[in-house]
Amino acid sequence: ERERERERRETRDAMLGVTTTTRSTFSTSAVSPCSSSSGRLAFRPRASSTSSKDVKRLGGNHSRWRCAQSSISISSISASSSSFGRGGGKRNVGVSVLQNEGEVNELIEKILEDVKGTNAGATVQVAKREVIDGNINRLIELSRKQTSGLENQAIFNVYSVAYSSPGPLQKGAPAGGRFRGRLGQMLFRTTGLYQAIARPNQVKNLVTFNCFGIVPGSVGLIGTFVKVSSKTVKVLFERPRFTFLGMTFAFGPRSSVELETPAFYAQKIRIGRGSLGSLFVFSAVPSSRLEKVREEMDRVPKKRAWLFLGLFFSILGCFLYFLQRKFGSSVLLVSCALALLLGSVLRGGGIEDEYAEPEGASN
Repeated sequence: ERERERERRETRDAMLGVTTTTRSTFSTSAVSPCSSSSGRLAFRPRASSTSSKDVKRLGGNHSRWRCAQSSISISSISASSSSFGRGGGKRNVGVSVLQNEGEVNELIEKILEDVKGTNAGATVQVAKREVIDGNINRLIELSRKQTSGLENQAIFNVYSVAYSSPGPLQKGAPAGGRFRGRLGQMLFRTTGLYQAIARPNQVKNLVTFNCFGIVPGSVGLIGTFVKVSSKTVKVLFERPRFTFLGMTFAFGPRSSVELETPAFYAQKIRIGRGSLGSLFVFSAVPSSRLEKVREEMDRVPKKRAWLFLGLFFSILGCFLYFLQRKFGSSVLLVSCALALLLGSVLRGGGIEDEYAEPEGASN
């Protein structure tokens, strides 16, 4: 009889402890550790649903069970909150904390300021190029311990090529191929250079231009990439897609490049480095131009475009014949020279020979 009375008192005391805890508020300024001597918890994230039968079964271990339950809840909260940065925003996966954050931010601002007005690096003076390249290499050095930008989901975005610098082994332009060479820029005045990285492993390059400074057009590359190291990918591109007078053609060889991402700071800057030592500065395309750029990138070649091209050259030939009859052969000679210049840029789809894949190579 005394044993049953003792068990009833223990059950009543335990139930009173649970009830008191259930009625307590959730807000607290600090989390104090569980005390095995008192059997009470200073912080309980949620009310207990322990029944009297469970309490009776647990007996003297009730305090330890409650402490374990609270520890699990607190640990869960700590684990989830650790993935959040200041202000409650979720921290980007793959971005590590840098010890030289102040210097990094200064370098980013200076690089973005210096590359303005350089036509993506095509018109920059030698002395200024050395300064820009030096700052880019310094940023790469400071970002050496940064987790790979390829692991950051924010890297999937549409970028404009703000700057490019040829490497010591580079023969042609590092971005845009023959369209960005001296002759190419004379005949096809560049209006934009873009690159998109899309899920799961797609890359799209785009050069927009005005042919003879008047007729708009574009040339694009679409390919897939595979990782060859933690920060480097190899991209296998399909045949170039050339758009002129609203019609899109696919011609030229397939190509491949390797590109490293040694530094990436979401919404600020992405640094690229080619296998031949070329340097690239990418910045996110403003939302006001995003839809138009994507639309141009996604143009699909059609067979009827070749019929249109044949008709265009037929009309052009008749027009040149008329001019030759009226003004003599000088007009025809000038037209032939101009056609040869255009052909030298369009040869191979504007792809530099060093990037072209051999015929028959698999994509």
